[in-house]
Amino acid sequence: MNYTPRSGSRSERAKTAKRRKRSRLLTINLTLLALILAGAAMLYRREQTAQENRAEAAALTAAAETEAAAQASGQSPADETSPSAPAGPSAAAQADEEQPAAEASAGEEGPSGAAQPDGQSPAAGEAGAAPEGGGAADSAEANPPQSAAGAVGAAAPAAAGSAAEQEPSGAAQPDGQSPAEEEAGNAPEGGEAADSAEANPSSSEAAAGDPLKSSAPASSGKAADNSAAPAAGGKSADSSAVVRMNFAGDVIFSGKVQSLLEQKGYDYPYAYVKERFKTDDLTVINLETPVTALNTTGANKSFVFKSPPAALGPLKNAGIDVVNLANNHTLDQGADALLDTIANLDKNGLGHVGAGKDADAAYAPVYVERQGVRIAVVGVSRVLPETSWAAGPNHPGAASAYDPAAAARAVKAAKENADVVVAVVHWGKERVDTPDANQTTLAHTMIDAGADLIIGGHAHVLQGFEQYKGKWIAYGTGNFIFTRSATAKTWETGVFQAECTKSGDCSLTLSPYWAELGQPVPMEAADAQKLLKRIESLSPGVKIGSDGRVSAAN
Repeated sequence: MNYTPRSGSRSERAKTAKRRKRSRLLTINLTLLALILAGAAMLYRREQTAQENRAEAAALTAAAETEAAAQASGQSPADETSPSAPAGPSAAAQADEEQPAAEASAGEEGPSGAAQPDGQSPAAGEAGAAPEGGGAADSAEANPPQSAAGAVGAAAPAAAGSAAEQEPSGAAQPDGQSPAEEEAGNAPEGGEAADSAEANPSSSEAAAGDPLKSSAPASSGKAADNSAAPAAGGKSADSSAVVRMNFAGDVIFSGKVQSLLEQKGYDYPYAYVKERFKTDDLTVINLETPVTALNTTGANKSFVFKSPPAALGPLKNAGIDVVNLANNHTLDQGADALLDTIANLDKNGLGHVGAGKDADAAYAPVYVERQGVRIAVVGVSRVLPETSWAAGPNHPGAASAYDPAAAARAVKAAKENADVVVAVVHWGKERVDTPDANQTTLAHTMIDAGADLIIGGHAHVLQGFEQYKGKWIAYGTGNFIFTRSATAKTWETGVFQAECTKSGDCSLTLSPYWAELGQPVPMEAADAQKLLKRIESLSPGVKIGSDGRVSAAN
């Protein structure tokens, strides 16, 4: 019988056995760690669901109390002098807030920039505290938008040149000033006084008889509109005019995005979109961050943002006209920072909706006129971390939409003075690519009140489309200029182009992009077609063509 000796010495075999043992132990430890993380995530989601349910109940109770108080005082909701500012979620709840960074892969920022940007750690600061008297910065707007509240239930002005109708500085580029004359990225510091020569339209425009008539920036390539002002109510017999508008999702300039832009320049994000934005009639994005240089304390929540004012000049120069501030980050640095953000937007000629020094300012629309069509943009949010974030009388904050009737009143007021009303809405569940019942109800309510187009956001992913009574709803626009998370769906984004007639009929086209770190990049044709098909599958009754055009399915 032959005997074959075992290869290797006894010491080598012992080393091999030890390596195998260590490998098995490592595998066991990694498996246990994965189980622990999965369990923690499950518990977190369960607690989030419970918090959301409590927040929902609190918001609905507050809305019911508001309606009851209005009825007790002999007013119907439609006759209130201002849109109600229903309370948001309870202070303990952070409904629909971002998931923790533990769910992202190691070394990556969470879906909304998991690390506290700019070294800010959540502190028990007075995130939503309102300054005495509501603060002064917002009142320094060169041309504050007409109050949506003041217009509710009131007759339309007799003429478009009425002194009661004013357009925000962002809705019309000041005559005689081109953004090319400004240094890109050199936005004034938040504490400085606004330069009235930059903030106010020239007196020659007022003398022309229509303070609402807007001239686009020369550098943007947007043609000046020399059409006559619409008749009372913002209507005109000419229904052949068409305006082209672009909409995009969440934008921040903090955390890893800020670090990148400090190296590459604050115009870096717009390399692939600026020509599109500079040649349309109106461009709107969701500004998901305070933009302030004030010394502030971050809100006591998981994710807080803070961006530098230097980012606003390039944002304007890239063709963006209006930003939405109604979202769950607008008060990340407190009320003073919100008012300073508004002042900085005014200094850079950017229109803003959805937040302000009080409820009237928060719900007020921005009016712009292009190609003889008068457009109103309204911003509201159904995602607010605390009740104190909702704007109220003499209280800065965001325009709350927990009560759909409040959003409807703002839309109705805007419609009385515009041909086309666009509602920008913050809502839904994060990383869920289909709308929930609350989104659908709110969208339908706003369309019933007069909205011609609904543009939604907050989920950090693209959601589907719906057509309701002939009006389009884009439920989710995704991230646009943002960080990169471990969730692949958050990398998908797009530019939503609408073409609207003077009678309020709008078409919609989706152009697919990748949301790279701090920069949207166009998708290759194959990837674009895959995305369009996926979004079509999320949109019952809707067909999306190979060119991205959205239409009702036959």
